[in-house]
Amino acid sequence: MNDTKNKLKKNLRHISIRKKTASRICSTQVLYGASFSNCDIDILIKSYMVNYLSSILKELDLKDLDYELLNTIIRGVYKNISIIDEIISKNLSNNWSINRLSETEKSVLRLATYELLFERKFNKITIINEYISIIRVFGGSPDFANGILENISKELNENYNE
Repeated sequence: MNDTKNKLKKNLRHISIRKKTASRICSTQVLYGASFSNCDIDILIKSYMVNYLSSILKELDLKDLDYELLNTIIRGVYKNISIIDEIISKNLSNNWSINRLSETEKSVLRLATYELLFERKFNKITIINEYISIIRVFGGSPDFANGILENISKELNENYNE
């Protein structure tokens, strides 16, 4: 067990990148939880921080995460959810609707779409890869999500920095 943990630690990315990844994982979990609650988003974020953050940080061997990124992307999704859902829906095949997606898939696709459409702080390949990794961990279909996110990224901005 310790050998496996040591190998994982050796393979972990630079700490600032890992903090961003942790923020995206936490954001996915907050949005997932929000899909089952009508609570104010600030209450949900605070509840998550109190109840779950320490275990995520411990698992990822981090002392902290990128709180600015977490707050920005969660609030951004909430503020723009109708636009984001429309974009996701437009990129689903004809026999699929956004309501057929699992809450996990919706959370991941919403966050990724928000970052691709509104934030543009990070390279689109980085954003897509991050969220594909997250959906893989949470049990969604990476190929399905990758196809949708690739289509969205192409549509959103042809001159977006590679």
